[in-house]
Amino acid sequence: MMRQFYPAQSLRSMPWNLDAGNFALVAVTSFFAAIIGGVGGFGTGIILTALLAPVIGFKALVPVLAVAGVVVNAGRFWFFRRAVDLRAAKQVLAGAVPAVFAGAYVYSLLDARAIGVILGSFVLAAVPLRHLLALRGVRLRPAGVVAGAGVFGLASGIASATGVILISVLLGAGLGGTAVLATDALVSIAIDCLKVLLFGQLDLLDAGNVTLGLVIGAATIPGSRVAAWLVERLGARLHVLAMDALIVVGGLTMLWSALNTA
Repeated sequence: MMRQFYPAQSLRSMPWNLDAGNFALVAVTSFFAAIIGGVGGFGTGIILTALLAPVIGFKALVPVLAVAGVVVNAGRFWFFRRAVDLRAAKQVLAGAVPAVFAGAYVYSLLDARAIGVILGSFVLAAVPLRHLLALRGVRLRPAGVVAGAGVFGLASGIASATGVILISVLLGAGLGGTAVLATDALVSIAIDCLKVLLFGQLDLLDAGNVTLGLVIGAATIPGSRVAAWLVERLGARLHVLAMDALIVVGGLTMLWSALNTA
C-alpha cells in the first residue's frame, strides 16, 4: 500500500497516492496545460483546475495549486518586474488579504463533493465572465479596486483559477500592458503564499502536497517556453472559441465527477 499524503480528515475524498507514476502524470498534464494556455493566450490556471481535479481530488486541488502558483508567478514577475505598479498592488492586497482568510476557512469546512461543484461552476462561469468584463471597460476608483479585490480574495480562498477576476480589477484600475502582467504576478505570489500558510494551518497541506505543487509549477515553465516558441515561430494561436469550448468541457466534467462522488 502506497503512503497517502493527504490529511486524515479527507482520506475518503482524496484517493491519491505518492509515487513516481502519479508525479509523472501530473507533470505531463501540467506541461501540456501550460502549452495550451500559452498558445491560446489565457486560461492555464483554468485548464489546470479542470484537468487535475480528477487526478489529485477536489479537496487537494486548491492547496496544491496555491503552491504551484508561487512558482509559476515568481518566474513571470521576475521577467516583468520593472513594470510593476506598487500602488495598485497595495490597494488590491488591502482588499484581498482579509477576504482570503474567510475563503480558506470556508474551504476547510467543505467536503469534496461541495468543492467539486464550486470549482466546476466557477470554471464554467469564467467563460461568460471573461467576455462580460472585457466588454464593460469599467474604470474603478481606489475604493472600487479594494472592493473588487475583496471578491477576488474570497473566491481565491475557495477556488482556483480566479485570475480572471484579478486581471479585470487591475484593468479597471487603469493598468495596461506589462504593468498588468507584473502587478498580477506580484499580487498572486503574495496571495498564494498566504494561502499556503493558511492551508497548512488548516491541515490541508503537508510535505507531499507541497512537493506535488512544486512539480506542477516546475512542469509549467517548459510548457510556457514551448508555447512562446510556437507563437513566435509558427504564428500558432488557438481560436478563443476553441479555448472556451475546452474550458466548458472541463467544467462540465468536474461537475459530473463531483455530483457522482460518494
